[in-house]
Amino acid sequence: MTGKLDKTAFGMELDRRLDEVIAWAVKECPIEDANLAYADFAKVRIDFHQVATGEIKADNPLSDAEPEEGGPQYINDNPAPWP
Repeated sequence: MTGKLDKTAFGMELDRRLDEVIAWAVKECPIEDANLAYADFAKVRIDFHQVATGEIKADNPLSDAEPEEGGPQYINDNPAPWP
């Protein structure tokens, strides 16, 4: 066994962990007026699941897109000198 989950086990584990995080967020939200409910996270759950399972690619503004594909014209990857 390599320690990796198969797709079905991965999906089930992902759902379980998302359930835990969502339940925690609903219960512990410090914003009184938020009135969070489990249903408020339905779209997040779908999007997260699709990205995690590779069904869709996440929007990444720092992707390797070329400028003509909407990528940045210039990326400064030189760090500023230490003072």
